[in-house]
Amino acid sequence: MNAISVQNIRKAFGGNMALKDVSFEIPKGEIFGFLGPSGSGKTTLLKILTAQLEATDGHAAVMEMPSRMMQKTAQKRRFGILTDNSGLYERFYIICRNLLLTKCCISSI
Repeated sequence: MNAISVQNIRKAFGGNMALKDVSFEIPKGEIFGFLGPSGSGKTTLLKILTAQLEATDGHAAVMEMPSRMMQKTAQKRRFGILTDNSGLYERFYIICRNLLLTKCCISSI
């Protein structure tokens, strides 16, 4: 069984082709990553795989479920992505700082 199967995925934004005939398979249990320069389509492909974006053409499946079907199932909750520019690290800093201040204030009472 493949964890991820991608066959001839295409994604166009207007006249710009972001992904053109992307195909690969990743067996279940493998660790993998997408590497490439900014604008090469990594995030676009991940958004297609996690049902956040629909492909213009082609087929993508995660754990044998077509990614376009994930929107209609609870299966979508099992997947997520964290990109390098998500802002999550900044939010963690703010949350941790606030928790630390709260703990310090409570301790001093």
